[in-house]
Amino acid sequence: MTSDTITLWNTGLPLFVAAVLGWIVPCFIAPSDTRSYRKVAVAIAASVLVLILVSAGLFAALQPEKFARTAEIGSLLLAIEIAVRGSLLFAVAWLPIMLLCWLNLAQQVEHWRGKDMAERES
Repeated sequence: MTSDTITLWNTGLPLFVAAVLGWIVPCFIAPSDTRSYRKVAVAIAASVLVLILVSAGLFAALQPEKFARTAEIGSLLLAIEIAVRGSLLFAVAWLPIMLLCWLNLAQQVEHWRGKDMAERES
């Protein structure tokens, strides 16, 4: 049984990358001038899927020998399943930041709706 130590390179940097992507991806996918909460919700859902896939890649990249061995012994599908399950651990980093991004996008929707109402009244 091996015991891996937690270092900046194998834990800190991937968590930082996942956290930054938790902010960037939803803001990149959602239109900045949308007036629809549905578009914001769809952008957040798409961002969750993208971040799960990116996190699975990070998880597999952190343990390439284990990932390759699982694919060799079991199957590629099993290795992908294990990587996706492991990627959910990265949600600790990106999920809270994505929720803040969702709040920011919802505030932008209200901003644009309020601006539109002000223009209609004047």
